[in-house]
Amino acid sequence: MAENIYLNYLSDTNLTSADKDERHCCEPMLRKFSVLLFLSLLVNAVLAYLCLRLDSQPIKKIHSMIIKNHSLPNYCSDLQEKWIRAQGRFYVLSTDVMDWNSSRQRCQDLGGDLVIINNEDEQDFLSKRVNGISDYHWIGLTDSQTEGMWLWVDNNPLNASLLWESPPDDWKSENPLHGEDCVILKGERWGDVSCLRKEKRICEIPCSVTQI
Repeated sequence: MAENIYLNYLSDTNLTSADKDERHCCEPMLRKFSVLLFLSLLVNAVLAYLCLRLDSQPIKKIHSMIIKNHSLPNYCSDLQEKWIRAQGRFYVLSTDVMDWNSSRQRCQDLGGDLVIINNEDEQDFLSKRVNGISDYHWIGLTDSQTEGMWLWVDNNPLNASLLWESPPDDWKSENPLHGEDCVILKGERWGDVSCLRKEKRICEIPCSVTQI
């Protein structure tokens, strides 16, 4: 519209000498106004495009975030996992399923590992935050190195007083080669199952972790 005004103004044959002088004076201003108007429209179009792109992409991972004691709420459910802050750490309960090794890798990508359950109080705390006995979650316990020697992911041995649903039996129906070498939390108890099963997971992450 500004360009039309500019052209009409220049093409008027009835301009007086004073008008022509005024025209020459205003020409740079009109050109500048046209350029500014074009740039403004261009910037608005780019911003609108970027906003649409960002809104269309769901959050799947936590990138470039410094997790500290007060950087997340006690319970945060708008991410791929549910984050619960307690006892100087984050417990991260997944909403998707993976095999045991992939689950462990996901926990390590977040700056921690599969959860190590140190006592019955911690067991009870986690049991109350899963959805009943049918909602299985991987924990960081395996005897994949030596059959019958249960180790946590930090290589510490299992305290045998903790709570199996039934004694581990290494049943080979699901995985004839390796049997049942990984452990799930199922309600208030544990079960040994094939590491190839796809289940949810519980990660344990220190409260001060930098994600790059």
